[in-house]
Amino acid sequence: MRRLSLLITLPLTLVCIIFAVANRQPVTIDLWPFALAVETPAFVLVLGTLFLGLLCGAGLSWIPLLNWRTRAKAREKKISKLEQELAVAKPTVPATKP
Repeated sequence: MRRLSLLITLPLTLVCIIFAVANRQPVTIDLWPFALAVETPAFVLVLGTLFLGLLCGAGLSWIPLLNWRTRAKAREKKISKLEQELAVAKPTVPATKP
């Protein structure tokens, strides 16, 4: 798994570095309603937007999983409770001989 991670991460990092070096020219971002203009290198704008998109996508895919996690946690508690009850009840059951 670690090798697969490195196999994906290293080329992607190299591509990002090459992209950043090739796109250092300044770009002006005008934030319209606020009369604010920010000048930043093009690679910061593109990679920053990509990063924000990844965060938003991860957040949106994580939200529906909350329901599953809550149900799993409740079932784990119920299983633990039933196992404790079983451990208490086992010694009181008499063994039958065939």
